[in-house]
Amino acid sequence: MKIEPLAIRHPAAHGSADAQRFDADETGSMLVDFLGLVVRLSGAQAGAIRAPTNDGGSLRLLAAIGLPGEVCARDSVMPASCGMCGAALQSSLTRQATAAIGCAVRDGAAASGAFSGRAVAVPLDHHGHPIGVLNLFFAEGADPPAGITRLLRPFGQVLGVALENERLTRENLQARLAAERQSMAADVHDALAQSLTFMRMRMTLLDGAIRDGDCGSSRAYAGDISDELRSAHGRLREMISLYRAGLDSRGLVASLRELGTAFRHRSGIELQFAGPDEELDLAADQQLQIFYIVQEALANVSHHSGARLARLSVERAGDALRVAVEDDGRGPDAEILDPRCAGRLTEAGHHGLQIMRERAGRAGGRLQISALPGGGTRVTLTVEQLQPAAPR
Repeated sequence: MKIEPLAIRHPAAHGSADAQRFDADETGSMLVDFLGLVVRLSGAQAGAIRAPTNDGGSLRLLAAIGLPGEVCARDSVMPASCGMCGAALQSSLTRQATAAIGCAVRDGAAASGAFSGRAVAVPLDHHGHPIGVLNLFFAEGADPPAGITRLLRPFGQVLGVALENERLTRENLQARLAAERQSMAADVHDALAQSLTFMRMRMTLLDGAIRDGDCGSSRAYAGDISDELRSAHGRLREMISLYRAGLDSRGLVASLRELGTAFRHRSGIELQFAGPDEELDLAADQQLQIFYIVQEALANVSHHSGARLARLSVERAGDALRVAVEDDGRGPDAEILDPRCAGRLTEAGHHGLQIMRERAGRAGGRLQISALPGGGTRVTLTVEQLQPAAPR
């Protein structure tokens, strides 16, 4: 498991008001606070927390209290088999430095005159798997209090759970970033790849017409290329605006109103908006997913529907939220309405619709696409798992 350094504190004494922190995010602060508690309860002079690197060959320093700065810098990364730490991780037992296994950190501190007393290594585990080690260093002649060894293992298990939760949080963030990159790649493909293919085919025809001296066909093919290039440029500008866009600080409803105004201006399609007068008390991530779904739905109306009129409605009914985008255009393709094709939208070229479905799932809702009786399309997002906004 790879965990980057989070917080290191190395004052002259662990209770010093001049304590220093480095890269102290929320988890790092938690590690330092936890370590300080254990150091005080055990009567230790210094303490440290280490975790294995991704390849398992080294131990990386995550937090330290009471260790000299030069010791922290020198021993920020150590071999996983080093002394009492390696022995503790391999056997899942609390170990003390002895002549047989030793402790490089204690020896380094002793060389600098900091301390040279007893050293203890407590394995940190999660469901039986070692994920770190807790070091405690005592002054010369000072032994750990009676019974402290039995208390250190439960402390280590609690900290092991915290480290595992941090790992899972980081992995979840990486997965979300990967999903967003995939979404961006699909948007680029949908917006530009088809246009580039069309222009490449027209360029082949244009080259042949020029060789044949066919001026009429040459002008027609050049016009097709120019029109498609202009259209692709417009879609690229919209896509850039999409990725730059963010929710209005006033909330989702205000952002959707402004999105509707921009849609009318860009597309020339009249848009009716119906929504609550007050803002919705929703979590920021849920609001963002809803905003992007509506943005993609309106982009589809602009590019594919041939509509003259569209309608955007936002309605909250009890514990559910319903957002709908309707148009009076030509209606959806039959394959979109076929439930057997729901899992093959990307294969059929409907990347935007697949992205909308994925966003709906992340928002805790479901997406439905239907044809209107009088012609046109309705895209409905229903969110039944509303998440309240975080308290300020």
